[in-house]
Formats: sequence, C-alpha cells, structure tokens
Amino acid sequence: MGKIRYCVMQNNRGTSVFRKSYLNDFIVIAIGVFFIAFFIRAWGDMHGDFNEQNVSAISLDAWNLLYYSLRTSMRFLLGMAWSLLFSVVFAVLAARYTPLRRVILPFVNFMESVPLVGFLTFTTVYFLNLYPHSVMGLECTAIFAVFTGQAWNMMLTLYQTLRIVPKELDEAARSFNYNPWQRFWRLEFIYSVPGLLWNAMVSQSAAWFALVASEAIPVGDRSVELPGVGSYIAEALAQQNVPAILYAIVALAANIVLLDQLVFRPLVRYTARFKYEDVTASRPLGNPWFYNSLAFSHVGAALGRTLRALADLWLFKLPRLWYALGLHRLFRLAAKGNWLWRSLWYLGVVLACIWFGYRLWEYFPKQYFAMLPEWMLLTTARVAAAMLLSVAIFTPLGVWIGMNPRLVKIFQPIIQILAAIPPNIFYPLIAAFIAIYHQDLGWWAIPMIMLGTQWYVLFNVIAGVSAIPTQITEVSESFGLRRFRWWRYYMLPAIFPYIVTGIISAAGGAWNSAIAAEVIQWGSTTLSATGLGAFISVVTDAGKNPESALGCAAMCALVALCIIFVWQPLYRIAETKFKYD
Repeated sequence: MGKIRYCVMQNNRGTSVFRKSYLNDFIVIAIGVFFIAFFIRAWGDMHGDFNEQNVSAISLDAWNLLYYSLRTSMRFLLGMAWSLLFSVVFAVLAARYTPLRRVILPFVNFMESVPLVGFLTFTTVYFLNLYPHSVMGLECTAIFAVFTGQAWNMMLTLYQTLRIVPKELDEAARSFNYNPWQRFWRLEFIYSVPGLLWNAMVSQSAAWFALVASEAIPVGDRSVELPGVGSYIAEALAQQNVPAILYAIVALAANIVLLDQLVFRPLVRYTARFKYEDVTASRPLGNPWFYNSLAFSHVGAALGRTLRALADLWLFKLPRLWYALGLHRLFRLAAKGNWLWRSLWYLGVVLACIWFGYRLWEYFPKQYFAMLPEWMLLTTARVAAAMLLSVAIFTPLGVWIGMNPRLVKIFQPIIQILAAIPPNIFYPLIAAFIAIYHQDLGWWAIPMIMLGTQWYVLFNVIAGVSAIPTQITEVSESFGLRRFRWWRYYMLPAIFPYIVTGIISAAGGAWNSAIAAEVIQWGSTTLSATGLGAFISVVTDAGKNPESALGCAAMCALVALCIIFVWQPLYRIAETKFKYD
C-alpha cells in the first residue's frame, strides 16, 4: 500500500496538526461502503437453505479465496462481538456480586479447559436443531468456535482489571457523585479497556485456530465444508495441493493484516488515552493511517457527535430512568440473601457432580480405561516439552527485543501478525515433510504444539521487560551484574510474573494444539502419534461421541491437575516473592 499524503499545518509549538481534508473523507467513506457491502453479502449467504446434498464443493481456484475470506472474516467478527458481550456482562457480575462469582469463575475456568472438539461434538447438533434447514446452523457452530477461542480469556482479563482499579481513582469518581452505572462506564470499564483490547489481540491466534478447524463440520456420516479459508485448507490438504495451501496462508495473512490495520491499531491508539500511567514517563504515540483518516475527516467528526449523543443517553438518561422505576431496589433485596445463594450454590454443585458423574460413568466406553493413563502421560510430556522449549527460546528473545524501544517498535507489529496466524495452517507443510522423509510424528508434534504457545510467552516477556521500573534497572547497573548473575538476580526475578502469565495463557492453546498435532493428514496418508490428542481426534472424526466425551473428560482432568499443582503455585510465587512493593 502506497503512502497516503495528509494535509498538515504547523501550530505555534512547531508540531504537526492534521486538518480535516476531503481525502480523508474519501478514504473513510470508501472503507465504510466496502464494509457495508461486505456485511450485506456475507449475512445474506449465511441464511441460505441447507440440506446435506445442496452444499457446494470447495474449489481450489485461488480467486475463490476472495469470497472464502469474506465468509471467514464475517464469522470471526461475529465471534469476537459475542466474546466482547459475554466478557462485559459476566465479568461485571463476577466482580460485583460474590454469590455469582462463585458460579461464574469455576464455570469459566472449566470451560477454558475443554478442548475445541468437545464443543463441536455437541454444539453442532444444538445449532442444527435451532436453525433447521438453514446454513445458519452450521455458521453458528463456526462462530461459537471463535467464541470459545477468545471469550474465556477476555472475560477473566476484564474481571481481574475490574478488581484492581486504583483506590484513588475510585475515590475521585465518588467525589464527583457518580452513581454506580456512571462509575462503571466512566472509570472501571475505560480503565480495563487497554488490557481487554490487548488480550483480544493476543487471543486472535486461538480464535483463528478454532475457526479454521471448525469450517469442516461433521454432520451425520459425512463432513460438510462451509465456504471459508479453513475448508479451503482442508480440501487442499486432501488433494496434496501445496500451492493451494500457500495461497490460503497468504489469504489468511491478508485478513489478519486488514483486521490489524482497520480495527486493532486504531482502537489501540484511541484507548491509549485510558492508560493509568505517569504522563511524564509515557512514550510518544504513533498515529495509524486509518486512525488519522477517521479523526481528521468531516465524516469522523459527524460520527463523533453521534457517539457523544449516544453516550449522553447511556450515561445520564438511562440511569435516571433506572432509579425512577426503583429497579435498584431489586439488587439490594437480592444482596440480603447472600447466605441463601451461597448455600444453594454449594448444594447444587454437589448434586450436579453426583448426577453428571453417574451419567458419564454409564456413558463412557469402559474398554479404553486401561490405555488412558499411557495416552495421557505421552500427551502431557509433549505439552510440557513444548512449554519448556517456548520459555527457554523466547524468553531471551523477548528480553532482547524489550530492552530496546526501537526493536519493540519494529518487531511488535510483526509478532502480532505472526501470532494471529493459527498454527494448524502450517501442519500440512510439516505433514508433507514428515511423509516424504519418513520422520517420527511423536517428536515432531512438540514443535507443532510450540506454534500454539510461543507467542504468548514472547508477548508477555516483552511486556514485562518494558514494565521494569527505571530505578530497579539503575540498581542492577550500580551492582555491576553481568551474564549469569544479571539473569539470576535482576532480569528473571523482574519478569517472572509475566513469564508465568504467558505460560498460563499458553496452556489452553497447547492442549488444543496437541489434538491437532498428534494426527495429521496429507492426501491419503495419515500420520499419527500415540497419545490422548490422537485418540480424541480419531474418535471425533469417526463420529464416536462416547469415546470423544471420554477423551475430552480425560483432557479436562489433566488441565485441572495442572491448574491445581502447577499454575496456581507458580502464580502464588509470582504474586508474593517477585513483586514490586
């Protein structure tokens, strides 16, 4: 894309100030018209008639990728919108109401550990019954896959930031006589927005992974392929068409770059004003080209006036109506029964565990019980090796980048784009290599799992290095720390909480990657490695729901054990031993 020349003038201080120009209006209107046409076309195609015979086959003609990218992007944006809505609603409920917190947090932690195929197995039937004889049933299955890749992390991030709003800011809001509604939207929410947006960007990889994997959906005894980049990849893989796979990678990368340029970069620039930091220490902010086009155009000014009018309605008029109708008394009444809700919750958990445990015991096929421990051990070993290698390789790389602001500026956009590319798109190329050179998938599954974990570690290490207080760095320099001592006494303790956060964030992606990595196909050749992921993949493709449920339950148990005996102790160490006070 060529450089866009903007009309500028110099103010009295000698800095550049953008004028509103008709060139900016043209850019904004052109992009707006494109998005409207894109939405209308994709939305109409998502509501077509469906039966198992009238679904068109996927063509590997590269020009069809334009249309397939349109459909895939529509699913991604809808899944992201639902993830944001879920995050706001349930994070607020969990942060504000203790009885609901006891319900929501265990539920979200459990759902975060459920493998993607565990959702697809059962949600496909639900959505097909919800939208009978309509493509929307299959579309909802793919959209829900995007939701599962993002919603849990986004909700937990928003919940955590809502719980740590600085006390002085809360006192300032109360001194202005903000009601609870205004205090949330004018303080707590905007304080949380930068972290929520950053988490949404990091979670792109998991969302694209889920979407690409879910566009070929098993229905009955056959697989139905929705028009999209994921189904294009599946068809190219089945036909051993390497050029088509490369075309799909380019198309997916183009989607990610467009989303980054038109959505995330402008939002990051806009929400930078909400960061709670020392203004004198803040870094100068660059202006993305689309942000400039929108901010310095007549169309952008008109949109700003409209949004301010809506904000006035949302922040001031709706609360007055709420209090006028006396609806706030309902929450006060509900709060008086906290002991009752708490007792009912624990009773419900016990009864649900007993009932589900009994039903699952009857449902599970017993002949696999003897083999499960070995499969679980092998997959756990691969996941652990991938996580350790990610930390060992990408921690030094992240420190090197994070210590140089110029390198951060260069590499951060590149890393964001690479992280958003789902790792399973590279699996066919690895499958071809393994098949041609007769390699063992058992070992190659480890670097394939790493593709789904390494970016979380790298992102968080860079953020940790950038957040080290200047005075800590000066103290380390005064002691003359070098090499091993520099790492042991200065850098690793300083970034340890961020490394732990990166590992925990990467854990969910690692287990899903294990399912995809332990069984891969290249044309008529199927490569598999012994493990729990391979078992889940094989029985799910065969439509064996009891076996699939058993495998997913075993993986959930593994994740729960990791949370209890690994992640939580590491998190406590990070919070207590390696903390700036």
